[in-house]
Amino acid sequence: MGAFAEEAVRQAAASHGMMLDFSPESVGRLETVLAAESPVAGDDLEWATKLWGSYFGEVFRHNHPVDWVMAQYPGSTMAMPALDVQGSQLYPLLKVQRRLTMGPAEDLPTFYSKVSAALKARMKAN
Repeated sequence: MGAFAEEAVRQAAASHGMMLDFSPESVGRLETVLAAESPVAGDDLEWATKLWGSYFGEVFRHNHPVDWVMAQYPGSTMAMPALDVQGSQLYPLLKVQRRLTMGPAEDLPTFYSKVSAALKARMKAN
């Protein structure tokens, strides 16, 4: 996932003039990149989901105690990359796919902010 995320950093700079640095603030810049790339379909959607979803997940990993795992999405037989959060899973690739296909209603900065707040509260409780 790290290699895809590093490629996302390169692509954002080369194609969109955006600096992605794995900071929480960079999620807003990622949102700008995704707005410019939407809508996406077919093979392009699969590539964009891996590329930008890996970066989005790495922002969480750089800023919270989470790790990448392969996990089965609830209600599915398919395993996919997810972030393990003390035994629960977060699916950043799916969130990015929703943003790419459903548009701005699937806003990444708001999602990141809400999940980060919940993670911080969870860590304080433990």
